[in-house]
Amino acid sequence: MPPYGIKKPTLPPHLLKELGATDEKAPTFDVLDETDEDNESGSEGGFSWGGDIGEDSGDDGEGTEEADDDEAEDAPTQRKVSRSVKDKLAQDDAEIADLERRLGLKNRKSLPQSFKDDGLGDLLDGLGGSFDGENQEKRKRKAEADDWLAQKRRRAEAAVAERSRPPPTAAGSDDELSLGESDQDTDDLDDRDAEEGWLGLGGLDDENFDENEQGGSQDDSEPYYSGENDLPEDIPQKPVRENPYVAPTSQPAAKYVPPSLRKESGSDNELAARIRRQTQGLVNRITESNLLTILDGIEKLYRENPRQHVTSALVDLLLIQICEPTTLPDTLLILSAGFATAAYTALGTDFGGQLITEVVGRFEKYYEEAKVAALERPDVSKQTSNLITFISQLYTFQLIGPNIIFDYIRMLLDSLSELNAELLLRIVRMCGSTLRQDDPMALKDIVSLIPAAVAKAGEKNLTVRTKFMIDTITDLKNNKLKAGAGASVVVSEHTTRMKKLLGQLKSRRVKNTEPMRMGLKDIQDADKKGKWWLVGASWTGGPTAQKGPEAAMGAEDSDSDDESILLDDVEQGLDLGELAREQGMNTGVRRSIFVSIMSAMDYQDAYFRILKLRLNKERQREIPNVIIQCVGAEQHYNPYYTLVAKRLCSEQREVRWAFQSSLWKMFGRMGEPGFGGDEGDYEEEDEPMDVRRVVNTAKMFGALIAGNNLGVIVLKHLNLLYLQKKTQNFVEIMLVNVLLECQLHERPEEAVAKVFGGVDAVPDLARGLQYFLHKILLVAPGADFLLCVTEARDLVIIGGGVAGYVAAIKAGQEGMKVTCIEKRGTLGGTCLNVGCIPSKSLLNNSHLYHQILHDSKHRGIEVGDVKLNLKQLMKAKEQSVSGLTKGVEFLLKKNGVEYIKGAASFQDEHTLNVQLNDGGETSVTGKNILIATGSEVTPFPGLQVDEKTVISSTGAIALESVPKKLLVIGGGIIGLEMASVWSRLGSEVTVVEFLDQIGGPGMDTEIAKSIQKILKKQGINFKTGTKVLSGTQAGEGVQLNVDSAKGGKEESLDADVVLVAIGRRPYTQGLGLENIGLELDERGRVIIDSEYRTKIPHIRCVGDATFGPMLAHKAEEEAVAAVEYIKKGHGHVNYGCIPSVMYTFPEVAWVGQSEQDLKKADIKYRVGTFPFSANSRAKTNLDTEGFVKILADPETDRLLGIHIVGPNAGEMIAEGTLALEYGASSEDIARTCHAHPTLAEAFKEAAMATYSKAIHY
Repeated sequence: MPPYGIKKPTLPPHLLKELGATDEKAPTFDVLDETDEDNESGSEGGFSWGGDIGEDSGDDGEGTEEADDDEAEDAPTQRKVSRSVKDKLAQDDAEIADLERRLGLKNRKSLPQSFKDDGLGDLLDGLGGSFDGENQEKRKRKAEADDWLAQKRRRAEAAVAERSRPPPTAAGSDDELSLGESDQDTDDLDDRDAEEGWLGLGGLDDENFDENEQGGSQDDSEPYYSGENDLPEDIPQKPVRENPYVAPTSQPAAKYVPPSLRKESGSDNELAARIRRQTQGLVNRITESNLLTILDGIEKLYRENPRQHVTSALVDLLLIQICEPTTLPDTLLILSAGFATAAYTALGTDFGGQLITEVVGRFEKYYEEAKVAALERPDVSKQTSNLITFISQLYTFQLIGPNIIFDYIRMLLDSLSELNAELLLRIVRMCGSTLRQDDPMALKDIVSLIPAAVAKAGEKNLTVRTKFMIDTITDLKNNKLKAGAGASVVVSEHTTRMKKLLGQLKSRRVKNTEPMRMGLKDIQDADKKGKWWLVGASWTGGPTAQKGPEAAMGAEDSDSDDESILLDDVEQGLDLGELAREQGMNTGVRRSIFVSIMSAMDYQDAYFRILKLRLNKERQREIPNVIIQCVGAEQHYNPYYTLVAKRLCSEQREVRWAFQSSLWKMFGRMGEPGFGGDEGDYEEEDEPMDVRRVVNTAKMFGALIAGNNLGVIVLKHLNLLYLQKKTQNFVEIMLVNVLLECQLHERPEEAVAKVFGGVDAVPDLARGLQYFLHKILLVAPGADFLLCVTEARDLVIIGGGVAGYVAAIKAGQEGMKVTCIEKRGTLGGTCLNVGCIPSKSLLNNSHLYHQILHDSKHRGIEVGDVKLNLKQLMKAKEQSVSGLTKGVEFLLKKNGVEYIKGAASFQDEHTLNVQLNDGGETSVTGKNILIATGSEVTPFPGLQVDEKTVISSTGAIALESVPKKLLVIGGGIIGLEMASVWSRLGSEVTVVEFLDQIGGPGMDTEIAKSIQKILKKQGINFKTGTKVLSGTQAGEGVQLNVDSAKGGKEESLDADVVLVAIGRRPYTQGLGLENIGLELDERGRVIIDSEYRTKIPHIRCVGDATFGPMLAHKAEEEAVAAVEYIKKGHGHVNYGCIPSVMYTFPEVAWVGQSEQDLKKADIKYRVGTFPFSANSRAKTNLDTEGFVKILADPETDRLLGIHIVGPNAGEMIAEGTLALEYGASSEDIARTCHAHPTLAEAFKEAAMATYSKAIHY
């Protein structure tokens, strides 16, 4: 008897016969007992069969399936297996069982749902198991048998229900519905069979059943009971099915809760958790090689799940990796930034906007924590450093624009702390060069904030790192970033590879190619002003408490425009889409072109934006229509549109033809025959050709023709003799602008000939233009201007010295029209004519003469009678000078520079009056003027320089005889060089110097003492710390009265010749500076700014006439920088790396700071020296006097100064200048291989002595 008194339902005889069963063994419905574990093999789902049907469910139809299996196993001959193999197999089975237990797979026939949630559903595909291998065929046969049984059951039940169905009642009962429902209920029963198994007993396929999803295994299924009252208390009650014949009872309506205030459901939390696990699995596997594959997986998650869940999970997981308290490798941050950029490119601004917002928020949080921590300890967590590096790389990969980076730099410069210096250095190191390329003017503005920040913090309070940071930013602005200040080679290569990888995304269908250009302030004020960088984003008006009917009504009243375009660099509130429609852009293509032009930062940006639209040839014809409409709509002519049109015409032939077609269309609108009729024949949206449009459009086409972007033959179809009034005005304005544009060229005549040269091929056009120019253009009011306008030079240079001629050549190379004015009559200035060059000729030749006389015998060279031919010595000097001056003049001619010999003075701010050397005068007009007049000798009070007995440096290189006694006033470089020349030639030389050392204040004290000792051995006498009180010229000699600078006994010195070498002063007399109001300082120097501009911006000054050391190579650097400022807007001179050389023997050279400079500035330093007496090459040359001295920072080992006294010091200092320029350390020099044997090895040994110990000393 079945439990709980359930009767076995029996099928009627006719159904048994239909099913093929016998009377003896009729199929019956059995109840499956919970204790009957083996029932499954004997009956299928509680349905047992008699007779021929299903009595044996095995494979051979005899006995049970288990019996068949046993027979199958016993059939083949069993092979004998060794005990060791059995032990190993048993060990393997144990390990497999242990792993199954740990993974929760033991006794399971399918993977848990958690594997699928984590994206590991395919992990065990293809592996053998209880559901694979030899049992697969059995499962197939069993599934086919199950299907056949299910069909038979449904047919039998349907027949029983049809016969025994009572008439329907209003309420019905559970018993009636169990087996006696209507046809419709039978369908419901069939549906239920598919879900629960037939009557809740069988029907569940063992292969597809999952414990976690269905709540238990098939062995735990509950038996079928006839009613609720018969169920035992320990068996859970099944849900009651709704009776379709009973009206549902009404439930009290719950209070409506708006969606925004509803709590997240449990299923939503589970979904978010599942998405996070899947995203975590993808993020953890990101490498450079599989980045695009992982991106495909992320895109798949976006397609299959709510986008916000995926975005939030992805952003959070990325930032968790980055916000580590320790410093992360740059390569890891580059990988993360590259993947984030790829995701932004593929997914859109929703992801990019949330990522940047989260990054900014977390940086603010960690930055505040770091500032507090920095007050207590020097080492702080590195989350801020990692985040700022990540942001820099996002900018490098163009996820964001430079706005945020510049905002962070300004914020960090507000306080020059150690933390801020570290972050700023990270920014400069990661993306400094890119920042300078994108916006050099913004970088310049940032550099201007540094002095205020330094003053605020106090220069003495600045750390070494902060000073290094300031130097690095300044070098970045000047495009002189030191080696090592930028990214390392590994980082650069990794960045390059990542950029190439991101470039592969262009072949895919991407959603974003432009960086997001929001600023830091935009993100911080997003709650107040909205997120304009997100499409559809708006300000909700406040917290959730304000969300009520008023907010809903406001939402309904607000208009939304699907076609509105809001670009990332357009001001909030400016709807370019609406503006395009107002301007008559009636198609989507025209609106896209309009937005690209109006939203661009400059004409180059506009060109690239239009290219990115990827317009076909047909749509490119719309570009001229949009540009003409824009230029005509402006109140005044705007050359921006002309620049865009020029760039497009120069690059794309189709656009050039489209402009020609548009011009002809305009002629038709103006009423010209042969172009399609009068104005009324054209589209209604075309604007009328009013005067403003005619003028603006004519100027644009004039510029296009003058720039050879269009040919003047576009007028070939016009009858220039009979034009409509509007057309005549248009052509007149256009031709005037053509001529004016041609006058701005370097060679106006050639430009005009190039524009109008092609009309010979069209005789009618040639005659028409000739008529129009003579009969209409030249008789028009104001035509005199076209005939009388003077040609303005791009640059006029006053002075042909080193600074002047270098600036002229550089400007000529840049394509500028240049005039150089020099009153001396020969180019090269003081340096080339009477200074550096001739003095070096005398120094070299006098040294040879002295060496032959005094330093050849012990070298094994015996020379006979040696005589000095002073006249020939001077002739050799003149030959070298003459050859160089002619070479400079040739270079000016080669680069198209106009050279005028005469004295120039300012007539006004743009015009110079020139008194020609050959007589007469002329005037020159310049857009820019450069003052490079150099310097002159400073006179000595009481002594009149006559270049015979009282001489300057000019007379010192031109003496006709060797003076017996020579007094030199001034122990600077010029005085000592001339003293050396004449001392070698036989004069008794005495040097009088006011300071306590020779060489000037710039020479290192130790070096000065050493060279003074050496020169004294050569025969030069010195009186340091001595001042000259007065001087008298008596007969053929001169007498000087001198005294100790500190006070003492007066003394008289007699000499045949006195050389005044107390310095030089700027030469600015006679320039007419008072006519334009230019200011000079107390020493007569022209006052300029950092870009060499005077208070009149287009007038600049370089060289000896303004600040800085009076050195030819310094003036040359300034000349190049000044031209670059004029032409490009940026230039650079590193005044901390300007070398100085004194060409005595031995030579003296230095660059950087001296030891006394460092002591005065209270800067700590370390010294390393190496004597030439220990250098192998110096010893072989028998020139061992002198040494190399290097000064370096004790903490960073960065070079501070390099000083050399010894042979060829002027050549060796070039290596020191280069090292100082690139911020090298003494160890960098010491580890650089130097050739052997060379004098430069002394430089390397001195560097070794600075940071460690020298090898050979």
